[in-house]
Amino acid sequence: MLKIKKYSNGKYFDTEVKEYIKSETLAAMVNNGEKIQVVLARTGKDITEQVIEQLSGKEERKKEGGGAPTDKVMKWVGEIIDSKIDKVMDIIKLPTREQVAGLEATIKELNDKIDALSQEKTIKESFASPEGQEKSVTEKTVDAKKVQANEKIPDNKLMADKKVGIKTV
Repeated sequence: MLKIKKYSNGKYFDTEVKEYIKSETLAAMVNNGEKIQVVLARTGKDITEQVIEQLSGKEERKKEGGGAPTDKVMKWVGEIIDSKIDKVMDIIKLPTREQVAGLEATIKELNDKIDALSQEKTIKESFASPEGQEKSVTEKTVDAKKVQANEKIPDNKLMADKKVGIKTV
């Protein structure tokens, strides 16, 4: 039977070979079926069962893929950051890509409808005229421009009449 001393700093000392051994080496010995006895160096108390349970617990965690503690911390921090980003995005109320694409499609549909209605109105106006004659679209455009020009530039004759209408005494 192999006698191992455990010191207060957590190190194991093999009394046969007279050197310190790692806990992983000790766990490998137990897994290989070697008989060991672990005692506290200071008191001599037998703690073999406790050490075997502790070592087997470490082995199980390794098999489960627990990974290094830093990996767990990094994963936890990543989850926290992701949840905070989600909360901020909810507060900001930014539209998603799908919502923006839907809005663009709706705007395109509305623009197409406006264009269709505009063409319909132009066609109806080209077939009906006040004198009963058909006017082309270009004639309608010319007429509209004349009306706009008359509204913008006052008639010189009217201006002259207003000047003449002033009486002097």
